[in-house]
Amino acid sequence: MTQLFQMDRYVIRTKFWRIFGGAFYFEDLEQNPIAYSKQKRFKLKEDIVLYTDESCTAPLVQIKARSMLDLATTYDIIDAQTGVILGSAKRNFMKSIIKDSWTINDASGNPYAQFIEDSIAILRRFIPFIPAKYHFEIAGQPEILMQQRFNPFVKRTDVMIPPGHPLDRRGIAAVALLSSALEGRQG
Repeated sequence: MTQLFQMDRYVIRTKFWRIFGGAFYFEDLEQNPIAYSKQKRFKLKEDIVLYTDESCTAPLVQIKARSMLDLATTYDIIDAQTGVILGSAKRNFMKSIIKDSWTINDASGNPYAQFIEDSIAILRRFIPFIPAKYHFEIAGQPEILMQQRFNPFVKRTDVMIPPGHPLDRRGIAAVALLSSALEGRQG
């Protein structure tokens, strides 16, 4: 298993202003690259792949939209090496108008977690310099946090997972990447 899926803390880095898509660099706390993804703009149906590095030869996780509209669509999270569906993430459209809100489902489609924005999304969409903050809610478990750091040129999002947390690290990385990719289109 890749280093990313064994870490409790890492950073997702991308350029703040993206016109023709975005590149997402997953880094350890010493800024060493541990994974990479590139998002193409103007796609009708999202299909995002997280790779081990920029060569894009070893895929780790794939995120595929079930429909073209992303207002409340479901995104399948797939282990790219085995093709096994790990679960899915479904945007809660009405709640996401004020604060981004997602339901995280297992491979059978049963909800087991929520991914919720702690900042005010509607305000952040009009003022893109407001850093976003999110957390995963799972009954009886400590929260997993994602928090952006302010920088007008490079977005850095810290991902902090409590040691020993039972949530599949592939799912955490996929939801973090999905959130970052979709946020880039909104803001």
